[in-house]
Amino acid sequence: MRRWLLLAIATLFALPVSLQAELSPREAKLYCVDIVQLKGGIELRGSVLSRDDKELRIVVQRDWLSNNQPELAKKLNDETASQLDTNRQGLIQRITSWKEERTADSRLVSALKQELDRLAKPNLNAAAPASQFQIVTIPNDRVKRVFQANNRSRKLAMVAWEQQLPHVETSSFGTLKTAVEKKVPNWEQATVNLTDRLPAGEAQSPDEWAARQAIFEYEYRQRVDFQGTGNYLVRVGEGAERPNLAEILAQTTAEALKGGLAGAELKGLGLDLGSNTKANSSANPDDWLPKVVEQVTKLDARGFCVTRIPAITGTGPATVTTHFYARLSDGKYRQIWSNESTTDPASLKNEDIARIEQDPQVQEITKVAKALSLGDNATTAVRFGAAIQASQGASATRFFEFRQLYNNTLDGPPLTLPPTSSGK
Repeated sequence: MRRWLLLAIATLFALPVSLQAELSPREAKLYCVDIVQLKGGIELRGSVLSRDDKELRIVVQRDWLSNNQPELAKKLNDETASQLDTNRQGLIQRITSWKEERTADSRLVSALKQELDRLAKPNLNAAAPASQFQIVTIPNDRVKRVFQANNRSRKLAMVAWEQQLPHVETSSFGTLKTAVEKKVPNWEQATVNLTDRLPAGEAQSPDEWAARQAIFEYEYRQRVDFQGTGNYLVRVGEGAERPNLAEILAQTTAEALKGGLAGAELKGLGLDLGSNTKANSSANPDDWLPKVVEQVTKLDARGFCVTRIPAITGTGPATVTTHFYARLSDGKYRQIWSNESTTDPASLKNEDIARIEQDPQVQEITKVAKALSLGDNATTAVRFGAAIQASQGASATRFFEFRQLYNNTLDGPPLTLPPTSSGK
C-alpha cells in the first residue's frame, strides 16, 4: 500500500544527499525528537509513528526535510503527487461498495454520496494545502539505529511543533524548554494533538479503512454505546445523553450492600439489585467484552463506545475512561482509541456544586451515596457525583474531538492503530 514511499527511500542512496556525522547514544539524548539513522549515514529527525517487522514510519516536518534532505524531499513530493490520484480512485471504489452494502441506511448513504461527489471534483489534490508534517516510510533493512526521546522530551517537542517554533529538531532540551515556556508556560499539562497536520489522501491498509468505517458509521448510521463500571455494563440507547448513573453505581456496589443496606431499602430508592448482580472481585476486568460484542454483532455495528465510571466511594478522585472499539479486517473488535479523565471532588468550586446539585442524575447518585453511609455530610456525596459527571463530560469531549478528525472526510489524516497483540 505504501510501495511508492518505499521506492523513494530505495532511491535515496543514489541521490547526492547530505550526510551527518553519526551521533552517539549520549549525544542523541540531548535532543527532544526521535532520531533515525539509515545505512549510509543519512539521518531523519521527527517522531516515530510505528514500526513492525517490515518497516518504520517516522513523521518529520516538511520544512526540516526540505532543508536537510532536499533531494529526498523532492523525490517524496513527486512520488506523492502521482500516487494521490491512484489512492483517490481506490477510495472511490471502496466508498461505492460500502454505499451499496448499506442501502437501507439513508443518513449514511447520503453522507457517503457527498464524499463521492467531493472526491470526483477535478484537481482535488492540487487544491489541498501542504501539511506541516510528512510521513516517511523506511524498509527495516535500511534502518541502522533508532534513538527515541523520552516521554517528557517528546511532549516538549510536540508542544513546540504545535506552536511552530524554529529549530525543534536541533535544539537541546534546555534551549527548547526556554522557548516553549514563553508561549506555553504549563506545557507539561497541555493537551497536544497534531493529527490534523499530517498529510491527507494516503493509501489506507485494510485495518485502517475498517476502523475509519467504524468511526463514520458511529456518526452517520447507528451509535452503539455501553456504560457502567467493572464488569457491569448496560447499553445506552441512541438519544439518551447519559445513562442512569445511580443504577449503575448501585449495581456495582452490591458487595458493599451485603453488610449494610437491605433489599427493601433498595427498592425504596428504586434501585433493586436483583439476585445475579453480586460483585465478583476475582473477575477478569475484561469479562464484559464477549457479552458486549455479542450484542454489537447482532446489531451489525462496525463500532461501539464503552464508558466506564468508578464505583462510588465518596472520597478520592473520580476517573472515567472511554474506549472505542472497531471491527477490523479480520472481523474482530479491537480498541482503537481510549481516554481517561479524572476529577478530584475537592477541586470543585462551591458555585459548581450549587449549580449541578439540582441535576436529577446527581440527585440519584446522592441517594445511593447516602444509603451506602459514605458520610453524613450530603455535600460529600454531591461532590463525588459531580466529579463523576465532570469527568464524564471531559471524556465525552475528547471522544467528540477524536471523531471529528475522521468524520469530515474519508481521505483525512492517517489513522494510526494501537498494536493488536493484546487481542482486543
